[in-house]
This record gives sequence, structure tokens and C-alpha cells, in this order.
Amino acid sequence: MSTDRQLPPTVGTTEEYGASPFEQWAEWARVDDVVRITGEEGDRYLVTHPELVEEVVFGDGPFAKTEGIQQQFGRGLVAEHGEQWRAQRGAMQPAFIPDRIESYAETIGEIVADTVDTIDDGAVLDLRELFAEFTMEVMVETLFGGSGDDEAIRTAVDRLNEWFLQQNTGGETPESVVSERDRAMKQLVGMIDEMIAARRGGDGDDLLSMLLSVGPDSDANYTDGRIREEVIAMLFAAHETTALTLTYTLYLLSGAPEVADRLHEETQSVLDGRPPGPEHLDELSYTERVIDEALRLYPPLHALARRPMADVELDGYTIPEDGVMYLSQYVIHRDERWWDEPTAFRPERFAAVDDRPRFAFFPFGAGPRRCLGEDFARTEAKLAVAGLTQQFSFEQLTETFQLRIGGTALPDRPLELRAHGRE
Repeated sequence: MSTDRQLPPTVGTTEEYGASPFEQWAEWARVDDVVRITGEEGDRYLVTHPELVEEVVFGDGPFAKTEGIQQQFGRGLVAEHGEQWRAQRGAMQPAFIPDRIESYAETIGEIVADTVDTIDDGAVLDLRELFAEFTMEVMVETLFGGSGDDEAIRTAVDRLNEWFLQQNTGGETPESVVSERDRAMKQLVGMIDEMIAARRGGDGDDLLSMLLSVGPDSDANYTDGRIREEVIAMLFAAHETTALTLTYTLYLLSGAPEVADRLHEETQSVLDGRPPGPEHLDELSYTERVIDEALRLYPPLHALARRPMADVELDGYTIPEDGVMYLSQYVIHRDERWWDEPTAFRPERFAAVDDRPRFAFFPFGAGPRRCLGEDFARTEAKLAVAGLTQQFSFEQLTETFQLRIGGTALPDRPLELRAHGRE
């Protein structure tokens, strides 16, 4: 790593992202572990070494979330920092303790079984559409107490994601996209307010009821407005990311028959024809490795964005105040310094303890701000993958795709598979 004290080397501009932004990032990262990308709206700094990620997330440097995150997520946990962040995280923590995750797993297993029943032998599946619907139903039923129109919420979230995608691809956002964003946000706010009204005064133990009971007089200051923004943040941070995790996992399995066969052996042995439930989670070890390998290759959370609040030194370089830093999971997860055959889909690489740096793999973030819902997301993904692959094999119909930079790492086209029922 460099020892010169200066600005990182300039490798290109944000306008050069083009059709393959992640491939461009990977190419630029070969220049150095910290590089500078210039743009009309300010410079970006790509950070692609695990030890530097650790230095940023655990160091003493003053960092904040970027304005883009705050603009999208308002006062949600994912966008807050300092004492307010600590208060909100503490208020939400009880919804994600092990006993609660186990109770959610019962409901998730039932939704998996219902989803399996909707798939016919020979059906062509749009994976992102399938799993967006599935994960939204899971979220509404478990975290929001069943009070919400999951299909209408999902439609609004999709429109907002299109706006966020435009924000990350450079150039001016079309007025039509801005108008769609405004309409979608208005609809989403209205639906969330109805959910809040439905849960107010009840004795539910779901997350929405918990936040209402905490209320505005607590350190977390959970007014209706803050709760609304918390829900919006979770719809992106939990719903969209898990839907993409499942999308990429099934897509990769459809192109790796040996992995799919081994996975089916496990699900057949563990589930024995039954719907998946909490009692099966500990036995689905290979299923977990498959999901981890999909998260390595296609992390929905493709980079952690941090903004220095003062000039900081990193790897001998100066990162100026208000420059935006991207700590890139996508690039680090595919770096041949840490991974043999980095583009190969090999779940067995997660079978043993390794000597990789701590943050060679960090799909759920890193440091104190690591995703609060990681165990929830892993539980949901394991049960869904196990339940689906027990009943079906999948034929890959979409042969290639590229990733786009939105709030998450999105495929540039529908990823379609054909489901074949197992006898």
C-alpha cells in the first residue's frame, strides 16, 4: 500500500461508469487500494482493501452517512448517526433478538410453503419479481403485524428505486423519473400512515407496535414522522436486499448443477418433504454456504458510503472533508488477493476457517453499524432457498446480465428461470 501523503490517484470520472459500473470500479481498483473518481457533484474515493475498511469503520475519524442516504431514508436508523442512532438502534433491538427471530421463522416457513404452491411445473419465473413479492409479504406479516397492502407498497418502492438508480448513474435525472418518485413517495407515506393508525393502541409485539410504544418522549424520539421514515428505510434495507440475495442465489444455482444437486441432497435430508421451519435452520449448513457465496459474488449492498466530516488520512493519502468514500464490497469480494478463482461459484470455500482479513467478506456492512437485521435476513433466505430447492430444480433462461448501481446492486434485465418439479 502507498506511503505518500497526497490525494489518491485520479482514475476517471463518474460519467465513465457507463453500462458496467462495477467492472469499471474493479478496473480502477487495480491502480491502488484508494483511488479518486472526479465528478460534477464532487469527488468519490473508492476504498478496496479490507484493512482500510476496518480502519474507517472502527477508527477515530469523524464520518457520517452521505447526503444521498439521508435524502432517501430521512431519519431512519440507516441514515442517523451519533446518540440519535444509538437510541434508535436500542429501541429496535428487541425485535431482532433470537427468540423473536425464531417466532418469525414459523411465519416465514408458512409463506415459503404458500409460495411453493403457486409455482407450477414448467413455469417461467422472473426471480426479482418473485422474491420482491415474497420478501414484502414476509416483512409486512412479521415486522409490521400484517397491517399493510404488500403489493401496493412494493410497487411504490420499485418506483423509488428507479429514481435512486438515476441518482447513481451520473447526468441529470429525467423530470419524468422525479415526478414518479414524488407520486410514489406520496402513496407510500399514505400507506405507512394507515399502517401506523392500525397498530396504534394495540398490544402487538411486532416492530411497528414496539416503535409506537417507545413514542416521541423517549431518547429515540419516535414521532409518527420518524416511525414513517424508519419504515421506509426498512423497506429498502431489508426488503430489497433480501429479495436480491434470493434472486442471485437461485440464478447462480441454475447455472451450477453440481452445487444444486448437493444442495438438494441436504434439503431433502433435512426437510424430508416438509415445509421449512425454525427447527431446520441449524441443519442447513450447506444452504448457508450457498447463500454466502451468492452474497460474495453479488452483494446487494455493494458499497458502504461514508463522508468525512474533516480531512482524514487513509493509507497515506488525504481524503478531503465532504468527499464521499465508497468501501466496496463488490470489489473486495472478488479480489484475487483474498479469494482463489474469485469469479467462480464455489460454496465450499466457506466450509472451513480461513486466514483472510476480517473484512474480505462483509455483505451486511461492518463495524458498529453492521446490519441490525442480519440474522432475520439470513433466516429468511435459508428457509426460502431450502423450501424452493427441495421441490424444484431450475433451468437458467437468462444467460447473461450486468449490474446497475442503484440503492442496491440491481440486474439490468429480468433474470428468468424455468422451474421443474422434482418427483
